[in-house]
Amino acid sequence: MGGLTFNILRDMIPFHRLDEISGIHRDDGTHTVLALLLSDQCPYGITVTGPDGSSTRVSGSVLTILNDAKEIVNSYNVKSVVDGAKSPVDRFPRPAIREAVLNAIVHRDYSVPEDIAITVTENDVVVISPGAAHRRGDGIRNPLLVAALELYRIKGYSRNGMASIRKSYSRSGYEPKMLSGRSSFMVVLPAVKEVRGYYPAKVDKVTAYMSAHGGVTSEEIEELLKVSRTYSYKIISHMEADGIIFSMYGGRMRRYFLCHRDRRKG
Repeated sequence: MGGLTFNILRDMIPFHRLDEISGIHRDDGTHTVLALLLSDQCPYGITVTGPDGSSTRVSGSVLTILNDAKEIVNSYNVKSVVDGAKSPVDRFPRPAIREAVLNAIVHRDYSVPEDIAITVTENDVVVISPGAAHRRGDGIRNPLLVAALELYRIKGYSRNGMASIRKSYSRSGYEPKMLSGRSSFMVVLPAVKEVRGYYPAKVDKVTAYMSAHGGVTSEEIEELLKVSRTYSYKIISHMEADGIIFSMYGGRMRRYFLCHRDRRKG
């Protein structure tokens, strides 16, 4: 593996720090596989297929393909106003995209000469990484690569990749998934079609209003919380299930009242 260049590293940090990476050289001074991954000549790539079926392949240093693949995926990441949101939100949380791509690069099996495959549709982003999920020791397949990323302080890198991804979806009502097969593992990021506010805060707001006004309609709750009709009904149903409110009458006459305190759950 002679003749490797590290231009991307020169752009990021002082070049002399390359020698600080454990495992970059063999005892005879030649470069290791880790050096190849960080070099501009790295042969491992990522292929991104968009909603229109067109594919783009990026290659080079793992530091390069991380940013290039992320930018391609985000080029399809349109913003829209969804239920519960006051302003447009990304279809796919950007921190989740970055973490999913980084997770695939860090944990893929580099003995398999295949690209990481990313497919973007209107409903999800699917990231497929070569090699089954690694379960040995602390779960890190490529510890030297992890150490290199930490040394270079790759912004946003986390050893808790899936936890970080799930956190990005905490207010969406949707759950990202990780699936492991015999020869690959997959991360599925669903499209965000709803944003949920903090339920306890909304309960406090509704109960305070009802304490002052008595029975209220669903339209009043909708206006109070500034949410869609569909989302207001979800909140109402949740509060009824929790024993916080109850309804009387039916149809257009239906009104909601506070339950007695000792009927509330918890």
